[in-house]
Amino acid sequence: MPLPKVKIDVIREKCYLCGSCVAVCPKEAIIIENDEWMFFQEKCISCKFCVLACPVGALNAIPLEEE
Repeated sequence: MPLPKVKIDVIREKCYLCGSCVAVCPKEAIIIENDEWMFFQEKCISCKFCVLACPVGALNAIPLEEE
C-alpha cells in the first residue's frame, strides 16, 4: 500500500542548510545548492524521513489531494 502523497515545505527562517534532510532522502528529492534549499516533488516517495531528520523542525509534510 503506497504512502499518502505529501509535499515537503521548508520554513526558511528556521532552516540553516545543515543537509540532514538531504542525507536521509532515499530518492534525492532534496538538494542544497548555492545556499538554496530545493525540493523535487516528482522524485518524492512521501516517506517523510527528511521531516524526522531535521534537527530544528524546519520541514513540514503537507498532504496532497489525490487525483
